[in-house]
Amino acid sequence: MRKVFGLIIWGIGAVVVVLIVFAALSRTSSGSGSPAAPPSSAPSSEPSSAPVAAASSGPCTAKACIVADAEGLKGTVAKDNAVMTKVTCKQSTVKKVVAGTWTVHCTITYSDGMVARGIASVLTAGQGEVDWEPTTIVDYGSGG
Repeated sequence: MRKVFGLIIWGIGAVVVVLIVFAALSRTSSGSGSPAAPPSSAPSSEPSSAPVAAASSGPCTAKACIVADAEGLKGTVAKDNAVMTKVTCKQSTVKKVVAGTWTVHCTITYSDGMVARGIASVLTAGQGEVDWEPTTIVDYGSGG
């Protein structure tokens, strides 16, 4: 009797695990394409800020998803109140840094005309965030 009961519990556990895996796989393949509203940063005179925006989809780790998440920075307000008006990222530069963290090289144009190149880090673990770190100012625009 104990063996039968143990087999029943084991079978139920296996079904639960299969359902969880199936649900996780279906979620990653059907991520939404709408970006979340980005937070604003505190004002500052520094044009090369590093704002954080919410990622636009779940834990999709395909290169196209990483690029889409990074390009979701569009609309983010920098510390100097300039808005990111155009974000272009190169899919060929997507790299996995560690589990749950990917990087991609991007070029961002701000509302004040500044153009910066840098690296967007897409964090797919937990809430999912995109961190921006400018590495080169291509054009200072009217901001400097």
